[in-house]
Amino acid sequence: MTAVEHARTTAVVPAPAPFEPSDAESAMFRFPAPDDPPPGNARLLIVALYGAALGICGVAVGLYAVVAVFGGAPGWYLPALAGLTLVSVGPVVAALLAIHRRALPWLLLAAAAPPMAANVYLALSY
Repeated sequence: MTAVEHARTTAVVPAPAPFEPSDAESAMFRFPAPDDPPPGNARLLIVALYGAALGICGVAVGLYAVVAVFGGAPGWYLPALAGLTLVSVGPVVAALLAIHRRALPWLLLAAAAPPMAANVYLALSY
C-alpha cells in the first residue's frame, strides 16, 4: 500500500429489510394501516371523551395530592396515587390502539375505571 492508497477501515453493511408483520390482522394492538377503514365517528368520540374524563379526574386528584403533600401527607401517599393513575392510564391507551376491534376497547375502558375510582377514594379519604 502506498501513501496515496487508503486502507478501507469501515465494513459495508447491507441496509436492513423493512419490517413487515407476518399477520397484521391477528395483532391485538396495532396502529391502523393505511388501508384500514376508519373507525366510526361515534366510537372514536366516545373513547376520546371517556379517556378525557379519566384524564381530568386524574389531574384533579393530582392537584388535590399536591395540596395534601404540602399539608403533611405520609410518604406512601403520593406513590400510591401515582401508581393507581398509571394503572388507569394504561388501559385507556390500549383502548385507543385497539379501536378497530369490536369489544376490546370497551373492556379496556371498563378496566380503567376502578383504579381511577380507587384513586379518587384514596385522595378524598386522606
